[in-house]
Amino acid sequence: MGQKNSKTEDYVIYVKTGDKKGAGTDGNIFVSLIDEAGARTRDLELDTLWKDDFEAGNTDSFPVSDCPDFKHIAKLDIWRDNTRANDNWYVDKVVVERSKDKDQSVFPIHRWIPANFRIQIQEFDCVLPQHDNNPEQRKKELVQKQEIYKLKVRNDGLSAQILEMPADESFSNDYKWDIQKTKLKLGISAKVIASMTGKFKTLDSIEHMYGSTFPVPYGLENWRSDVEFGSQRLTGCNPVSICLCREIPNNFPVAPGMVEPFLEEQTLKNCLDNKRIYIVDFKILEDLECTNNRTVCASLGLFYVNNRQKLMPIAIQLHQTPSDTNPIFLPSDPEYTWMLAKMWFNNSDSCYHQAAVHLGFTHLMLEFVAVVTHRQLSPSHPLFRLLAPHFLYLIAINTLALNKLVSPGGWLDKTMTMGSTGLFNIVKRTRSKWRLDREGTFPRDIKNRGVDDADALPNYHYRDDALLVY
Repeated sequence: MGQKNSKTEDYVIYVKTGDKKGAGTDGNIFVSLIDEAGARTRDLELDTLWKDDFEAGNTDSFPVSDCPDFKHIAKLDIWRDNTRANDNWYVDKVVVERSKDKDQSVFPIHRWIPANFRIQIQEFDCVLPQHDNNPEQRKKELVQKQEIYKLKVRNDGLSAQILEMPADESFSNDYKWDIQKTKLKLGISAKVIASMTGKFKTLDSIEHMYGSTFPVPYGLENWRSDVEFGSQRLTGCNPVSICLCREIPNNFPVAPGMVEPFLEEQTLKNCLDNKRIYIVDFKILEDLECTNNRTVCASLGLFYVNNRQKLMPIAIQLHQTPSDTNPIFLPSDPEYTWMLAKMWFNNSDSCYHQAAVHLGFTHLMLEFVAVVTHRQLSPSHPLFRLLAPHFLYLIAINTLALNKLVSPGGWLDKTMTMGSTGLFNIVKRTRSKWRLDREGTFPRDIKNRGVDDADALPNYHYRDDALLVY
């Protein structure tokens, strides 16, 4: 079997097979091209003599002749036979290029091609249901998807998740190999570090891990500074908790005399009136049940935009209820007292970020959206096309994370104060308060937090960049 030679090559058809397990095929593949005037080519078998076509992850090219008078190709039919038992074929895309002028038609497929079933794809495969010329094909695909993508509530108070991970959601072969290489590299690095260093006796001894072999991490030189601590509220991992402080909360009794030494000869009232005071309040962490009865502080932090437009910490309280055993810490406290207050505050920030912002509002919420999208929207729907790239490996990552990282006794229990118990409790608390028209609508979110004024709060690059994306 091989393509016949021709004097004239009218088109070249490029076919990219998906990089998935079992995506390649040894079956016989056929296409038929349809131009914008409705003219159709003969059935074209795609095969190259002495070559194993349609291997996973590969792009194959096939010259086509005897189609000289066709206009721009607007549709194609694609199918395979069932000569190979238990054979499957996943196609990423097909590109049809006219040889005489290099005019191209692009057909994103992103589908498994069933045996003996002709699938028709329009150019760009982006069409609303009311404009689809193949409603039965569309309906059949959705019915099949609904059998594969099913939801299950695994934990009360959390978003529903996938019942069983579909094969299509698995990591690609290249991605799996990258993971294995990274795992091996990190494993070797960890063993080398362990052989070169003993137990840390001082903070400075941590630096002994770094040098010519391992690069010095960003922040090693300035992590203790108040400038860096303030900057983390705006450009760190969690830039979504800072709010404008219009008045000092009753449960955070910061007196003017406590903080005015840090306000560059201004009064606290004047700074409040002129949008120079900001607050981060982790009340959501109060009385949080954590793994092994550990304690995560429900911290509060007060910040001031100074004359150099730097956000500076001016007060920290580690628990919500003021008392003699819950003091307000200030930059004028002894160096290590203030440092530890900032570290405990950052621990609160880290727990909130990992649980709510990262897992809850990103991974888990988007997994639910991904599953519902597969169940309710055709792969040809414009919204599916827009959303699909954001779902890449999402379900696979979530499945791996829940099994390996946040399971009882896993990485989270060993590494983070809250543990898996605290993590899921934070997700439940924050999910019940989250609203799409408030926290999920960016301009409204920053307005509600009072941080939409770039003149009052400069250097908030998260806000500025996110507004451009929005």
